[in-house]
This record gives sequence, structure tokens and C-alpha cells, in this order.
Amino acid sequence: MIKKMLFSGTALAAALLLASCSGGGAADGGSSGDAADGDGKEICYITAAESHAYATPANKAFQEAADEAGAKVTMLSQDFDVQTGTEQLTTCIGRNPDGIVLWPLDPQAYIPGLIQAQSAGIPVVLINTPMDDEALDLVESFTGPDVYEEGKLSADAMIEALGGEGKVVIIGGQAGNATTTGRTDGFTDQIEAEGADIEVLQTVNADFDQQKALVASRDLITRFGDDIDGVYANDDTMARGFLDAWAEAGRDMDAIPPVVGINGQQDAFESIKAGQFYATIVQSPVEDGKLALDTIIKAANGEQVDDRLPIPLTVVTAENVDSEEPAF
Repeated sequence: MIKKMLFSGTALAAALLLASCSGGGAADGGSSGDAADGDGKEICYITAAESHAYATPANKAFQEAADEAGAKVTMLSQDFDVQTGTEQLTTCIGRNPDGIVLWPLDPQAYIPGLIQAQSAGIPVVLINTPMDDEALDLVESFTGPDVYEEGKLSADAMIEALGGEGKVVIIGGQAGNATTTGRTDGFTDQIEAEGADIEVLQTVNADFDQQKALVASRDLITRFGDDIDGVYANDDTMARGFLDAWAEAGRDMDAIPPVVGINGQQDAFESIKAGQFYATIVQSPVEDGKLALDTIIKAANGEQVDDRLPIPLTVVTAENVDSEEPAF
């Protein structure tokens, strides 16, 4: 089994009400599981969303790691709105913190803000989602999953499930989002690289949202029906949307085409055990949050950090679902 290691510019005052100033004793530096010396450090964290299946536990882990390190965190949520995020980045720079952690929703939109942060001497770490190469010279590090690799691993699972041939649909996340692009391109590139006779019938975007995936899947099932041999969703939440649409259409739940998702959610594990999911890729939001906090504290202390710090990825299927743990 393969295994590899919230606010517009008019509401900035309200945004700062989300600031969480937590103190705690500093611990010895070490791996991402250990608290770095962040005693008294001010960190501004711009997260993707406040309430989301993956972002919420990542945010919690980030805050808990900050508490352990003795750092103070101002947490702002973009609520999946890029314009809000770019405004919040400007707000963070104005606060002159010791470091900024940004969860980018667009590969380019934040670059002007990153230039400002660099000019101000404020280290920035990107969490979870990559940006264009131009941004890499403006930040200390990118921490989180290798989204392109996740796409490749998903393709390998789909090739195995279909015996190398068939027709699939892809349910992507947000249009233009680097996670969506990486996970989708990794999948299609790997299909081609492996010479698999797998045709993509259609790719739709559902914004990493289960209800939107349900709506999109209704149309896919209506249009393609029995021609759908496999389903690849950019995350498990949207994969669940397809399963809901399949059930809603009155189709046989024992005849669901192989579904591959990403994130390793508890629901995906249960669906694999029930024979309704073929595979999921486990990536831990807890490790995601901890690693980003540890990295920004090190950068704020003037330590050298690697340009790219990945978190582990694990492919889970019926073969190993009982021996692996869900990410959340």
C-alpha cells in the first residue's frame, strides 16, 4: 500500500475581535510536534475559514500549539473569500507582528501584500495551499500537504480500481485555487503518465462544499448515468455530496462507481468499510496546524527553515482501513 511521508475592509475592527491572545510556558524546540520558543511572539494568522471540516481542526491545532509555545495569536478568517483575505493581510502587516501565517485561496492575489510584508521585515509562512513560484521568494516556507502528489496518489488508486480503463468525473474545489489545481492536475497528469485508458467525462467545481457537490453531482448523474465508472473528488466532503446525490436518485447503493477522495475523514473511513468509497488520502489537519505554527515561530526567531515542509500522506483503501486512523 502506497504511503508517503472571516472580513471585509469595512469590518476590520470586528475581525480583530477574533484575536486570541494566549500565553503559556515556552518549550524546547524540536520537531513539528514540539513547541518552539514563541514566548511573547505576536503571530497574525489568516485562515481559510472559521467553520469547515478541515480548517476548523487545523485552526484549533494552530492555536493550541501557540498556547504551548507561549505565542499570542490574532486569528482572522477569510471565509473562503480572496478579497477579504487580501484585506486581512494588509491589516496584519499594519499590526507589525513578529510573523504572519497565510492560508492562500488564490495563487497570485496575495503577492502585493507579501511584497509589503517582506519590505516591512515580517516573515510569512504559507499553510496548506501553495501559491505561484513568484510568491516563494517572498515567504519563509510553505507547510502542508503536497497537493500535486495527492492527485497522483488518487490517480493510482483510480487506475487500480478500474483496472486501467473507464470513464470518470472529477469534482474539484474552488476555481483558481491552488489546491484544486494541484489535486486535479496531479490526477490527470498521472493518468496520462501511466498510459491508462481513462477518460474524464467532465470536471466541475463545488468549492469544497458538500451541498454544492450534491447539486453538481445531480447534474453529472443525470447527464452521464451508467457511463460514470469512477468519481474523483478533491476532498472527502465533496465525495460525500456525490454519494448523497446517488442515493437521492434512487440508484443502487451497492453499485456506486469507485469513489476516491482526499483528507482521510472519519466519514470516508466508514464509507470505505461500507463499500461506498474506494479510497481516501489521509492528511492530518492537526499536523498541518502544528507545523505551520512551529515554522513561523522559528522564522520569527531568525532561524533558518526549509522552503518546503510537507506533512505525511497515506492512501487508505479496504485493505488497510482497519489499521489506519482517520485524520478527523
